[in-house]
Amino acid sequence: MNSSFKDYIYLLRTHQWVKNFLVLAPPFFGGVLFTNVDMFLRMVVAFLAFSLASSTGYIINDLFDKQTDALHSTKKLRPIASGKVSNSSALLMALATLFISLVLSLSFNKAFIFILIIYLLLILAYSFYFQYIVIVDVISIALGFVFRIEAGGIASGVSVSNWLLIMTILNSLLLAIGKRRFELESYNEKSNFRMVLTKYKKRYLDVALTIFAIVSIVAYSLYSFERGPSVFLITIPFVGFGVIRYIYLVRTKISGDPTESLFNDKWLFASALIWLMVTAVIITF
Repeated sequence: MNSSFKDYIYLLRTHQWVKNFLVLAPPFFGGVLFTNVDMFLRMVVAFLAFSLASSTGYIINDLFDKQTDALHSTKKLRPIASGKVSNSSALLMALATLFISLVLSLSFNKAFIFILIIYLLLILAYSFYFQYIVIVDVISIALGFVFRIEAGGIASGVSVSNWLLIMTILNSLLLAIGKRRFELESYNEKSNFRMVLTKYKKRYLDVALTIFAIVSIVAYSLYSFERGPSVFLITIPFVGFGVIRYIYLVRTKISGDPTESLFNDKWLFASALIWLMVTAVIITF
């Protein structure tokens, strides 16, 4: 079996590491991420620790879902499902990423290590059990984002505000529900892919998607008013556009995966990039 370097990179799902930038959120919004080199490098280590931990989870999940992924139209191209990477090689890679992740976590205190381990256990629980339980599956995904935020706060020494925590929960649930809505639209009974989809109804997901979209925008708007300065309010339209654009991509069957949507849709990417730049300038200056 010939496995290329590209196959192993794909196995790690490095394009999904963008989710782990959430670890940087507490010091970013706290205005200390770029205050000194030590802080920045410290957060890079925290980011890598969670990125490698998430890669461990992706590999384990792909090993567990190998047969069902092989029946899916696009997931059958994944290294394990397609047979490009053997089960034994994938398992060794998972052990390697797990080991490096834990070694990197030793740079921080016990609280950070504890959250990282809980995050890994959540990934395992999701792969083996939670992904089959309706509603619990999306809540599990949301918890993963919460752990990232909390870990970022611990690593940087910046307290995670209630607003940041609320927005993380709301937006992660929005993205998880949107992904389920897209998957349900493309669900094929013959493929036996993600059987939890049979327990969801489009109408229910549409209502939930709308509710979390509205609440997410309102919550961010209230945060902007409270945080100040008043110029921070100009970031609200970019967030609103991003949320609405994502729902459009989901409902028009273009894309449902948040990461793929971000990188493949120029409008969503542009709104996210502009929001990031404007926010960074306001917080820094």
